[in-house]
Amino acid sequence: MALWLKLNEISKSKMETPMNISVARRVVRAATISLASAAGCAVLALFVIRGTLSSAVGTTIAAAIVYMLPLMALQAATEEALRRWADASRFPVDWIVYGGAKLTLGLVVAGIGSSLALLLGIVRKWQDLYLANRMAVVVPVIASCLIRLYSTTRSRLEERNRQLQEKVEAGERTMRLHEQDIERAREIQQALMPKQLPQIRGCQLAAECQPARIVGGDYYDAIRLGDSSIAIVVGDVSGKGMAAALLMSNLQAIVRAFASGGLEPHELCAKANRLIAANVAPGKYITFFYAVVDAARLRLDYCNAGHNPPMLQHRDGTMATLGEGGPVLGVFPGACYAGGTAELRPDDCLVLFTDGITEAMNAKDEEFGEDRLMALLSQRFAGADECRRQIVAAVTQFSNGAFQDDATVLVMTVN
Repeated sequence: MALWLKLNEISKSKMETPMNISVARRVVRAATISLASAAGCAVLALFVIRGTLSSAVGTTIAAAIVYMLPLMALQAATEEALRRWADASRFPVDWIVYGGAKLTLGLVVAGIGSSLALLLGIVRKWQDLYLANRMAVVVPVIASCLIRLYSTTRSRLEERNRQLQEKVEAGERTMRLHEQDIERAREIQQALMPKQLPQIRGCQLAAECQPARIVGGDYYDAIRLGDSSIAIVVGDVSGKGMAAALLMSNLQAIVRAFASGGLEPHELCAKANRLIAANVAPGKYITFFYAVVDAARLRLDYCNAGHNPPMLQHRDGTMATLGEGGPVLGVFPGACYAGGTAELRPDDCLVLFTDGITEAMNAKDEEFGEDRLMALLSQRFAGADECRRQIVAAVTQFSNGAFQDDATVLVMTVN
């Protein structure tokens, strides 16, 4: 084991040695070139300028050259490696490393510049270079730190901008997916709604669903069971979007599968509840109303599973609400449901609706409410279609068309 560690250290030292030698050679070469350049340029400046301008000007320019050229050469040779070392450290170690290196570099430049100035005869005493040496040390340190501060700040801002741009693009992608989800949900909802309601002798049916901006889970249906018998359905799935639309499609399949089998409304609700509770996600549920109309006997059998009680307006002005039933579908698998019965009379008007009708709000945050709906139904209408139009128009005017939820209404009138 010790032998293996020794060999590993030797191999590492062999790998690091060429790299260190290469860096050292670059630094020595840069320093040599800078010294030679500084000396040559200083001599040239003294020769040219002293012959035409004052001696003080030539001395100043020559001194500046012998300091600036080594400074630039050493900066070019060490800046890249120094930035890598500083960037690899955390704050404040990175600034300590960077500032200390720049201070050392300034001291080296001051030493080189002073030596060249004395050798070339630009000055005669060390004391004459006191200010120049201070400038050679302090100015590069301050300038380099300011440049690094600007560079790091800019890099961080660019990185934050990039992250922000990525978040914006991700949000746009999510928004597009959400819009696609809403559009597919709307297509499913429209496909599930009957294109035309079946009619039976003795009754008229009319329905409308006013979709909100975000698709909900409203559902209505009418299933013809005979010449004078029909099943009418209205439901509201909790939630929005594709999840609500898919759950609504399951409900429609269940209703259509059992409605033609002659089940009583409370039996159909119990079966639908068990099936939906076994498959629905936690927190999801359906409010549901199912009724079978026998126009020949003027009888309506129904079951209300937690839905807004439909309103049955009689010709004499009295009104009944159909609330008999049980809890919402999908929450309690073993829930029991009771059936209700209502007597129908000529010119009666039955209105089934979802909470999008009664909970539509105006600019004052007031709900349309059941009282306004009852007052509207107290009027006389020519038929089911006229009643449906008046209800939708009243709610649309009240809310200024800003529906927060799907608003569905199904109207049946008895001839």
